Amino acid sequence: MERRPKVKSLEEAVQVVKDGTTLAMTATHYNSVPMAAIRQIVRQGSKKLTVIPTPSAGLAIDLLIAAGLLEICYVSYVGLEFLGLAPNFRKAVESHSLKIFDVDEPTIIMGFKAAAAGIPFMPLPPYYRLTDFPRVNPYYREITDPFTGKAAYAVPPLCPDVAIIHVQQCDPFGNARQLGGNHTESLIAKAANHVIVTTEEVIPLEDTMSDPLRTTIPGILVNSVVKLPYGAHPGACPARYNYDEEHLKRYATLAKEGRTAEYIEEFVFARKDHSEYLEKIGAGRLRELQIS
Repeated sequence: MERRPKVKSLEEAVQVVKDGTTLAMTATHYNSVPMAAIRQIVRQGSKKLTVIPTPSAGLAIDLLIAAGLLEICYVSYVGLEFLGLAPNFRKAVESHSLKIFDVDEPTIIMGFKAAAAGIPFMPLPPYYRLTDFPRVNPYYREITDPFTGKAAYAVPPLCPDVAIIHVQQCDPFGNARQLGGNHTESLIAKAANHVIVTTEEVIPLEDTMSDPLRTTIPGILVNSVVKLPYGAHPGACPARYNYDEEHLKRYATLAKEGRTAEYIEEFVFARKDHSEYLEKIGAGRLRELQIS
């Protein structure tokens, strides 16, 4: 059977994000956040989303909340790093307009691992009894270790309907390379039912085959490949460009003032696609952010 390329437009790829979808996305603080895809989801207007973030997330989730699209969020950390707390996330939690599952970093990782392995739960150490997590989150269940008879805790699989992963390079068949950092991306890809890879660059299959050890996400896990230069902006993409501090400060200021709708109008709805967004940012500014 002839291998078929998986390259699609962003608009076509994110159509799988329907109302009620459980979504995962990659990010390590401001690094490799799939912001172009998130902006397209906002344009698309998919509602009642559930997000299972990485252990260190913020900007994308805050934007989805401001757009009124997020209903449930698993929470380890949601913030804007050096710019403080994520304003829309904080307001939504305080007003009880967002349902949260309060978890820690190991719980997210173990939940993804259970989903990736196809097993019904993942055990956690008994010291979780000393934390507030079992009290505030029904997903933690006390169990008996069948080998020692001692108490332990179990958490269920965290299986996203759709995962969006941003990388630096990917071939047309979904074999992706992460440059400058390899964190939870391959684990999320294994846990999810459908995987969208957005990439700075589409490289030939011959490049992948000539150096297969550089592939961090195998194409067999990937459903769609979308070429999106500066697809993480205003976040950073390691080995490609830095985060746009000026742009991030503007977002944070508007969000803290309750004016995120102005940001969304200017940078999302007033731009029909990613190329128009980049025109708004400007070629000169994008060049300034490049890592030489």
